Amino acid sequence: MANRDQYDWEAIKQDYRTGRFTLFELSRRHGPTRQAISKKARQQEWTKDLTDEVRQRTREKVSRATLPPEAQEALDEPDDEAIVEHAATENAAVVKGHRKMLSAWRERLEEYTALLGQQMASSTRTVLDREGNEVDVDVELDYVGKCMSYGTQALDRVVKLERQSYGLDESDSDDDLKTFDELMQEVAKGD
Repeated sequence: MANRDQYDWEAIKQDYRTGRFTLFELSRRHGPTRQAISKKARQQEWTKDLTDEVRQRTREKVSRATLPPEAQEALDEPDDEAIVEHAATENAAVVKGHRKMLSAWRERLEEYTALLGQQMASSTRTVLDREGNEVDVDVELDYVGKCMSYGTQALDRVVKLERQSYGLDESDSDDDLKTFDELMQEVAKGD
């Protein structure tokens, strides 16, 4: 077990104050156990007092193409502004990545919709028979129904995630905020 003095508690406190990380994520990022971080936070009365500033700055950064030089200089200053600036820079990169991935998901969804439209227009779809040969079969009504259901579920999820990514439906509560992994699992799961 590592010595408690080996951890950079100031860095852990800074990340804690941004409100961006769960105790599990802080533990994984910095080394001490969740319990140790929680205990230290309680003992030293750490608060997540920079959460709103980080969110605001993230929105500003996402709308900018590049960071201005003064933003890079602020990272060297050990004050609240520097902590917020650093956290917002990381958040902006994450949001931009989300948007890129969601764009790819939207393209797949559009391709799926076009394919279903073609199949419905021709009243056939190509399938493989038992020998592995391609065969055109009539489009069954239950097939169209399932495709429409899956397609609308996928569309609903992509639109929801895009609206979250672009901050169009922000809530004032942290209760419904999800990690990227949770959001991507929502997109990938089929009901």
